[in-house]
Amino acid sequence: MVKYQVLSLMKLDMDMIDRKKNHELYEEWENFVFKGIKPSNQIRDFIAESWARSVENHVNPQHNDPIYISEEEFERKRKESDAFIRSAVPYMENLYDSFKGSGCTVIVADKSCCVLEVIGDKEDLEKIEVHNKKALCKEVYIGTNGIGTTIYLDRPIQILGAEHFALENHPLSCSAAPVHDREGNLIGCLSISCVLADANPHILSMVTAAAGAIERQMIIESELAEKQDLIIQREKAFQSISEGIIILDKNMKIISINEKALKLMELDMGKNYIHKDVREYLLEDMNLEKLIHSKKDTIDQEQRLRLHSGNILNCILSISIIWNEENIKGFIIILKEMEKVHELVNKMLRSTAYYSFEDITFQSQVMKEAIHIGKIAADSSSNVLIVGESGTGKELMAHSIHSASKRKNKPFIAINCGAIPSGLIESELFGYEGGAFTGSKKEGNPGKFELANGGTIFLDEIGDMPLEVQASLLRVLQTKEVYRIGGRNPKKIDVRIIAATHRNLENMVSENSFRLDLYYRINVLNIYIPPLRERKEDIEILIEAFIKEFNKKLNKKIKGLDENTKKLLNAYDWVGNVRELSNVFERAINICEEDYIQDKDLPDKILCNVKVEKYNYDQVIENNEKEFIITILKKNNGNIKKSAQKLGFSRSKMYRKLKSLNIDWENYRK
Repeated sequence: MVKYQVLSLMKLDMDMIDRKKNHELYEEWENFVFKGIKPSNQIRDFIAESWARSVENHVNPQHNDPIYISEEEFERKRKESDAFIRSAVPYMENLYDSFKGSGCTVIVADKSCCVLEVIGDKEDLEKIEVHNKKALCKEVYIGTNGIGTTIYLDRPIQILGAEHFALENHPLSCSAAPVHDREGNLIGCLSISCVLADANPHILSMVTAAAGAIERQMIIESELAEKQDLIIQREKAFQSISEGIIILDKNMKIISINEKALKLMELDMGKNYIHKDVREYLLEDMNLEKLIHSKKDTIDQEQRLRLHSGNILNCILSISIIWNEENIKGFIIILKEMEKVHELVNKMLRSTAYYSFEDITFQSQVMKEAIHIGKIAADSSSNVLIVGESGTGKELMAHSIHSASKRKNKPFIAINCGAIPSGLIESELFGYEGGAFTGSKKEGNPGKFELANGGTIFLDEIGDMPLEVQASLLRVLQTKEVYRIGGRNPKKIDVRIIAATHRNLENMVSENSFRLDLYYRINVLNIYIPPLRERKEDIEILIEAFIKEFNKKLNKKIKGLDENTKKLLNAYDWVGNVRELSNVFERAINICEEDYIQDKDLPDKILCNVKVEKYNYDQVIENNEKEFIITILKKNNGNIKKSAQKLGFSRSKMYRKLKSLNIDWENYRK
């Protein structure tokens, strides 16, 4: 707040406030206005300067000619100055009470000199046009006056009689002081007008003090409004928190509780629970004594709380102590839904499906049929079994089914049953309670089924799952409940299973290495992913995709393949399927130094495994003769006659080659 010092009246004393002195002021005014004579020292400097501005602005000295704004503009200004008016009115009323009946008028104007509020005797208000609301009292309109000159100078002033520029205002005395906001910006002024005979210097002091009081009041109200806004914002934030929060005093009485906590505790949203004991609604022991004696500030624990309704709340319970020096002041309880915690864990673990059906590259009819069944599976909630050799894209199909399903925004948890030691797979799938076995976490650990709740669990290589774990999995599928290792209480789950294997599960069932009942549970929708050798029309389109992918990854500009290399790749059987094809092309693009990939950029196993009648034996055999002949023997199951024909040898030459290269052909007979 800006402080002010009332300007001295200088040579002006009480004796001047009579007709004689005012007449002298009038003569000075008349000489200046009509004769252009410069004012004498009798006229205060700021008055003389204001008179000069009034002449420059061509103000009419004979009459008040205030500008009136429209009703719409006036309402806008009042709205903008609402806080100022509300703070000023009580002080205006107090000032008016001090001069009531003496013809005084108390005015509030904004920084544009617009009269916003007036308090005074009705008959006096009617006499003075500039005291009307909506009037603009700027110097440029009515010359030197209490409101306009105060706003212009931004300081308290008192204007007496003929010091006013307009003749109609000469009977008046006007005392005004500016009002500022908390940052010191001018927002308007407070003014008292009265008949000249009643004027005295104390009026200016009173107006200045009142203006200062208005400023202080506005600061207080602004700070209160900010605090109220802050309280409202904090309450909104408190209510918007996704966890349930309860704040208690030291006696476990509720101080504050948000809507999420009320919902989790199944309490009526419309009732008031303040000062109620929280133990009436959470009937389970929350281990507060344990927390207090542990001398910790916070404990987190997975807990099953029995509610007043009789239901059980599975949650992560976090309790914090509010300390006041050495004494307990209260507690903060945070209730986190188990499902929400698992969703958060899934996000942190990036447990989501990365691929969709659009990411599967194909043009063969057999793959079109597989994709068709996959899309049917996506629209269903039934379990799926994906069968195919290693590297065919079974996991890609599983991702795609989940991404197109109603569970796409829920977790997708993948676990390779063949990659986890048999002793650990059960705890990985179903989790364990604290202390369930040596080395386990004391707080326990949720399994993959709990983490996948609401979503999909992908059991890759399910044929490698031990029989005892198969029994536990079957129980989960039947009951939709999970028992952690060492746990007594089941946890309800909603999980869709997609399983995959490269094995023949029907043969495993007949060999008693896979449960028949589990096989029927998972094999509801069966999807067969054919090997690459059964869909060779996909090879070329896959190659184009891999060249594009690895060019970008390796910052290369390979344009394609030469024709001989295409023939080599189409003749190869691709035992490792699409995964092997990807591996071969990442290698080829790494080492290729030309615009097109050639056979020299391919691994030897491809060069040695192609059908010999398509290629020149001499080009290949030079460095790989023994390996090449062994490959031909393997393909013909050790049959000498067929192998010799493939190589273009006579049988006698074939035997000589075998002897010279020390190859025991009997090893390759079936």
